[in-house]
Amino acid sequence: MEDRKRPAIGGADDLAAPPSKRVAVNGSKTKDDAIEMKEEGWIENYAKGAIYRQMQEYSRKAATAESRLEELHKRCVHHDDHLRIIDGWWRQLLEELEVVAEPTISGNAPTSEPPYLSAIGFKDLNEFQNHLSDKGKTIKTKAESLLSRLASQRGSLSPEAATLEAKVNNLLAAQKEYMLKLDRLNTEKDQLSEQLNAATLRYFKAEKKLDRAKSSQVQKLEQQAFANATRPAGAAAAAAAAAASSEVGSDQHEVNGSSDELLLKYEEATASSAKQKEQLDSILSELKTAQDENSTLKARQNTWTDEDFIRTDVFKQFKAQNEDLIKRINNLEATNKQLREEAEKLQAERTSYKTQLEADANQVTQELEADIMTRDQDLARVRSARDEILAENTQRKASMEQEKTSMGHVKDLISAKDDRIAALESRLSRLEPAEDQEMTNTDDLTDVSEDDLRQRYKKLQQDFQSINQELPSIEKAYKKMKDQAQKRVLDFVAMEEKVSLLIAEKSKADQKYFAARKDADTRNNEIRSLRHQNSKSTEIIAQLKDLEAQNRLLLGNLEKQVADLKQSNAVLTAENKKMESTSLEAVRRSDSLNRQIGDLTSLVKSRDNASAAVRERNTVQEAEVEKLKVRIEHAQKDRDNWKNKALSNSSEEEEMLREQF
Repeated sequence: MEDRKRPAIGGADDLAAPPSKRVAVNGSKTKDDAIEMKEEGWIENYAKGAIYRQMQEYSRKAATAESRLEELHKRCVHHDDHLRIIDGWWRQLLEELEVVAEPTISGNAPTSEPPYLSAIGFKDLNEFQNHLSDKGKTIKTKAESLLSRLASQRGSLSPEAATLEAKVNNLLAAQKEYMLKLDRLNTEKDQLSEQLNAATLRYFKAEKKLDRAKSSQVQKLEQQAFANATRPAGAAAAAAAAAASSEVGSDQHEVNGSSDELLLKYEEATASSAKQKEQLDSILSELKTAQDENSTLKARQNTWTDEDFIRTDVFKQFKAQNEDLIKRINNLEATNKQLREEAEKLQAERTSYKTQLEADANQVTQELEADIMTRDQDLARVRSARDEILAENTQRKASMEQEKTSMGHVKDLISAKDDRIAALESRLSRLEPAEDQEMTNTDDLTDVSEDDLRQRYKKLQQDFQSINQELPSIEKAYKKMKDQAQKRVLDFVAMEEKVSLLIAEKSKADQKYFAARKDADTRNNEIRSLRHQNSKSTEIIAQLKDLEAQNRLLLGNLEKQVADLKQSNAVLTAENKKMESTSLEAVRRSDSLNRQIGDLTSLVKSRDNASAAVRERNTVQEAEVEKLKVRIEHAQKDRDNWKNKALSNSSEEEEMLREQF
């Protein structure tokens, strides 16, 4: 009984009768205590929810930290195993190097030069550098001997090779350092991507939970609002009264006269709902009329009629100025038509004069071309005759040279013939004395006497002498004939070569001649075209001079027209400035009017807001008045009842009045 609460009634609880003493004795709480308890409970629930959310956040962070710690532990174990494997691999590699190098490299290695060693530099990784220095001592001691042997077998290094080796070592060290950094960054990127995926998963889960909670709460609120909106005002009041009656149903055995209070509340609710309905109907009708007026005003604002524009002062000024401009434009168009007609006349005269000049120039050019054609034909005849004469002269020169060479050969043959004649004469002189004597037979040499032998000997000696005398002339003639024959053969060979060369030269000369003739023809054609162009250019120059004179005249006329137009333009600019000043004044007026309209609209809005607040107050007060009227009627009825009961003079009724009042 002590934990039960009295239902809170609206703003009419201040005017209702005070509760009975029995309710106060039974320990029921007032409205203020209930509100304070509700606020304290809400604050406590909110604080509990915040603490719970923070605890969940801490638990999530702890879970992520534990997962990361487990991953790091696994990676540390993996890296330790990896380092152990690397150390064992280095030891095995050095042993294999020793095994491979022992049979091929001698043990006595000179120590004058520094050994060839590679280096790895890690500037920013001190711990790794220390680790390498500790683990690399044994490796360096074993590798030094092997590499020194290799260096001794390789021979002395040049300074360029040493510098290149140092550069290669530095580049390899930098490459290894960059590779390690890249590997570390890749691992960090993978870790961050995993963390991001986990965080996004948690975010999506929380968002889904929040959406579910919101959707359930929103659905409940929407269902309640839809149920309240679909029911009429009387039904809503009845539902509220029923809810109130259901809430108070548990206290019916405590409070006397609860049915009267419920009836009073029901009547108050029905009266206030009826009044609110009337007010809503009036407000809706006013709103409808305001919307109609607003739509008409918007339509009028968006679609201005011609009459509205015509009534404005700006339109009247613009119309007057437009009429003046139209008059000036008409005058300018009339002058432009006159100038156009004059220009067309001048153009027609120019075209006729141009056609006449072109006809005269064409006639002159045709005559000159005919004269040039005849001259070219005469020149071609003269050139052909000249070529024929040159060919005959060359042929005659060649024949004369051949005759000269043949005469020289003939002279040589004559001299050889003379030598032959001399040889033949000496032979005749040798043979003439012995012609009458008969030669003795060689068989009768035993019978020949000594005198005959002597005579024969003398004769043979004379013959021998004559033969010796004949032989030089014969040899000379033979040599001359031989030389002449060889010369003749060589001359014929040279002649054949010359003939072949001359044939080739003739073909080349013919080609050159034809090419020269073609070049001459093309040049002649070019000369003709140039002459024709020259004549045309002279004609064009003359025409241009005439056009220049005409253009000068036109320029003078146009300058005069431009001066007139400038004057009219100056007048128009002055008028335009006046129009601009008037337009600026109109703009200023429109700005001032717009400001006034804005001020008026703001004032109207403020007054509308004030009137709306007054209306709201009036509606609330009217609803309260209706409630008070109902209460007054109910109180009057109670008063009449109590008066009637007081007339009966019963003590029980007086006690009940004391308890209530």
